[in-house]
Amino acid sequence: MRLYIEIARRSFRRAIAYRAAALAGMLTNAFFGAVRCFVYIALFNAGSSRVAGFTVQDAISYTWITQSLISIGAGWLTVDLSRSIYSGDVINDLMRPWSFYGYWLSRKLGEQLFNLGIRGTLTYLIGVITFGAFVPGLDGLAPFTLSVGMAMLLSITFGFLVNLTAFWLIDNTGVIIISNILLGFFSGFMIPLAFFPPWLATIAYMLPFQTISGLPAQIFLGQITGWNLVGVLLLQLFWVVVLVFCALAILQLAMRKVIIQGG
Repeated sequence: MRLYIEIARRSFRRAIAYRAAALAGMLTNAFFGAVRCFVYIALFNAGSSRVAGFTVQDAISYTWITQSLISIGAGWLTVDLSRSIYSGDVINDLMRPWSFYGYWLSRKLGEQLFNLGIRGTLTYLIGVITFGAFVPGLDGLAPFTLSVGMAMLLSITFGFLVNLTAFWLIDNTGVIIISNILLGFFSGFMIPLAFFPPWLATIAYMLPFQTISGLPAQIFLGQITGWNLVGVLLLQLFWVVVLVFCALAILQLAMRKVIIQGG
């Protein structure tokens, strides 16, 4: 365990070195957050004051928290692992005496903790200052922190699974693009799932993506409380177990495919 904590710590320190990139990412997130807010303001002003339980202020706050959760991979997947597989560098990591999944999880957790603490927090602060986004009480931070922790595990593991396709495909760009579309749409990142027509919402509720973005955002806004909150956290835990099991199983299949010359 100490090894993986050290990997995460070093990854966190490495991310600090790219402060300019984090600042650029934050400004990009803020720009698109503002654009989404203006769209919501126009839509609500042209119609009902409440849609699917959301007021315009709820929609604005939801926009800023989901924009902030981009920092944990709630908006799209990275392709670092795919590049490592195609270049052959992954062999060095596979041969080391550790859990490859544990190594990759620790590495990504370190990066995401920095991104969430700096890029995510500052992005939401911009939303609070410019659009009056919701500011939760201290009692709501504990369940949100727990939910975001599991959302990080889910986003990293899902990305790990998708990137593993590089072991079998000459170019997995198409898989990455499709996965990003599914993640962005069915997670509730683009629009709340409550806005979906019933048949489409039913599909979204059957997939794990809402546990990465939409549900943590609703917990942050205080829309999920009591036993519903317990149910959501258990749902996240369920998908963590399922995705980790699938990731380890597929990794074992990939290991059988790898051929190391001279080894």
